[in-house]
Amino acid sequence: MPYFRCTFVNEQGHYNRRIVFAEGRGELREFYQNADEKLLSIRKLFFHNVSLFKLLSRKIGYSEFLLFNQKLITLLRSGVSFIRALGTIIKNTREGNLKEVLIKVESDIKNGVQISDAFSSNLIPFQKIYRASLLAGEKSGNIESILGKFNVYLEKITTLKRKTISSLSYPIILLGFMVTMVLVILLYAIPKFSSFYESFEAQLPRTTLILIAVAEFLKNNILLLILPVFFIYLVVRVIEKKVPGIVVMDTLKIRIPFIGKMILENALAVFSRTLSVLISGGIPVPEAATIAVETFSNRYFYHHIKDIPEKIRGGNLLSDALQAVDFIPDMMNEVIRVGESSGNLVDVLDKNAEYYENSIDIKINSMVSLIEPILIIFLGLVVAFMLMSVYLPIFQSIRVVH
Repeated sequence: MPYFRCTFVNEQGHYNRRIVFAEGRGELREFYQNADEKLLSIRKLFFHNVSLFKLLSRKIGYSEFLLFNQKLITLLRSGVSFIRALGTIIKNTREGNLKEVLIKVESDIKNGVQISDAFSSNLIPFQKIYRASLLAGEKSGNIESILGKFNVYLEKITTLKRKTISSLSYPIILLGFMVTMVLVILLYAIPKFSSFYESFEAQLPRTTLILIAVAEFLKNNILLLILPVFFIYLVVRVIEKKVPGIVVMDTLKIRIPFIGKMILENALAVFSRTLSVLISGGIPVPEAATIAVETFSNRYFYHHIKDIPEKIRGGNLLSDALQAVDFIPDMMNEVIRVGESSGNLVDVLDKNAEYYENSIDIKINSMVSLIEPILIIFLGLVVAFMLMSVYLPIFQSIRVVH
């Protein structure tokens, strides 16, 4: 969160300068618009309280925010007021983005800002969902219960993300090592052997000639191969940014065999969890759907589902609105329809989210169990081919000498 050096003047004409952190200049002007002091100037500080960790980490971590909510729920259930509980947590929070956000939240609440509005920082994970949950808690007078449901939601999302990363980390590392090793051999080792073979004045095996030709081609043209791909990627990203209706990269992602299915199921699981948390907190379905569709990070999915809230406001049921979306499975529509007719929509959405989370878990385990042996076998074949291509001419030369 950026820092600003602000200059104030009070009614007595005394000037005061102090450092304030906020989302931006507009937020500062709006906040101090009706204050006793008049805000005269704002200057952004680029290197105030800067650390490497803060430069690399833009948002508050899921686990860190989960722990904060657990502490807050415990204090609220003990009968401590919200503002006092917040102050207690701030005192025991280490320096970082979370502490800065909480200090600003505490200041806003003390100045009369509503709790849900105070937690408006974009650094907060799932900020719109969290803010809506707090609003529902304020309306019902039971914030700790609503926060408990949000914590369950955040824990589920964190667990799913952690499982995905931990399961795919080994195959990715193995694939990266294999590609690096092959490139090092082709670009550095093979050219040295190539100059060594030139002194043999003998016919080299076909495999060795192929390997030398590939090495020479990569050495001379690797930049010509990488730069066009990088340029095309940049052009596509610029076009996507300028023309919102064009979605190329995210469309390609969901077309990847096996991976595309997992991306869809993950999006549906998060969508269902979000709707469940918000509706159980008392948020009306249209407003809950407005926030839930924002969880679709894939722009292809979001482009096709963004009109759902308006259709619901127009008198359609959630299941009827979702039925018009191509990528929503029929089974999910039917399950939601049953939940709407039975008045048990929240439980149905939870079950739907659990189904897709379990499906992703199974797919990841299956993919990892297949990828690992395939990569190892492929790596062995590549190494064997290279060794054979490199040493076969040497063995033939020794045989000729004898």
